[in-house]
Parts: sequence; structure tokens; C-alpha cells
Amino acid sequence: MTEEVVEEVVSDCMHHWVIDQPNGPTSEGVCKICGMTQEFKNSIQGSGWDRDGGQGRRARQQKKAT
Repeated sequence: MTEEVVEEVVSDCMHHWVIDQPNGPTSEGVCKICGMTQEFKNSIQGSGWDRDGGQGRRARQQKKAT
């Protein structure tokens, strides 16, 4: 039987993110101080990149009507 060890990386860095230009639903950011990378969303929910088209809109309208 093997034991899995998971280490959580904790950073004391006060990150200063430099985020790539928007080109799709997400952009990669790199901390100027420590070099850590993170993925950032380019839009808020319900506004553009994550819209589900007409089907989702119709379903929400039907739900409101009931």
C-alpha cells in the first residue's frame, strides 16, 4: 500500500500580475515579483465569452414566465 503526499505551495508574495491581452475566454498572468503563473477569466458570467446562445436564453425566459 502506498501513501500519497500532497504538498500545498504557500507564497508570501504580494503578487503584481501582468496579464496577457484578451484572446479568448481566459488569459495567462505572470507575477512580476515571483514569476508564478495563473489563468484569469476575461469576462464575467453572462457577458460574452461564456454565453450559451439562444437555447439558454429561451430556457431562462421560460423559467421567468412560470
